[in-house]
Amino acid sequence: MKDGPPARFTRPKHVELELVAVAYRDRSFPVHIHDDYVLGVIEGGAERLEVNGTSHLIDTGDLITIEPGLAHSNHTLGSEVLRYRVFYLPPELVASFSGCSNLRFAAPWRNDPVAGERLLELHRWFEAGTGDRLEQESAVAEIIEIAFDAGDRPDHEPQLPEAVDRARRYIDEHYPENFGLDELAAAAEISKFHLARSFSRSHGLSPLAYRTQRRIHAARRLILKGTPLADIAIGLGFADQSHLTRQFQSIVGISPARYREQ
Repeated sequence: MKDGPPARFTRPKHVELELVAVAYRDRSFPVHIHDDYVLGVIEGGAERLEVNGTSHLIDTGDLITIEPGLAHSNHTLGSEVLRYRVFYLPPELVASFSGCSNLRFAAPWRNDPVAGERLLELHRWFEAGTGDRLEQESAVAEIIEIAFDAGDRPDHEPQLPEAVDRARRYIDEHYPENFGLDELAAAAEISKFHLARSFSRSHGLSPLAYRTQRRIHAARRLILKGTPLADIAIGLGFADQSHLTRQFQSIVGISPARYREQ
């Protein structure tokens, strides 16, 4: 953001959330609240966060986790430009994915470099404006899991094998279509959040990755039949032929054209 505005907002096409990437120097915000959950990562620099009379030093790589309605203030520290990326997650969105309307953060910030790097990757990906419904909704499910640190809590969730089977059958029958987690969770009869976690534990793949595998398996058969690549891409739900080629090469190891030649 060296040459751009100090704050750049993004609103994805398929999910109701807002993102912002900022670059501030010598900037303070007075005590304020947000209507949404705030999940941010410091990319560079540092800031001081004041919450309920307690001061927190938030440094590069740290996560900011502010609940809706929590009064706080913050200001930059030092001479380095403060750069951070934030997801604003509406409570309704979090509840629709998690099935819980009162999720709470353990603290207003935490140090978790691995989670921070992944959140930065997801933020940049959303900012690029890519992804269909299932891709964007799957990314939101991952963001919510990271936000509430589900991976670090004891997992008492049932395995839900019947629900996972229903979800898998739905993907098997509809993989060329541009469906989202809403349809998949409705077919499985569980929440979107539990679906994503249960499916991954059961199959070692996320629902999105499983759908991509099914599409690529079908593409291989059609390629060998001589079907034009553009027609394969459209018929199997890829954005375009280049999208098919990237996905195919990442899984098969060679391009569709090279695969056809062998």
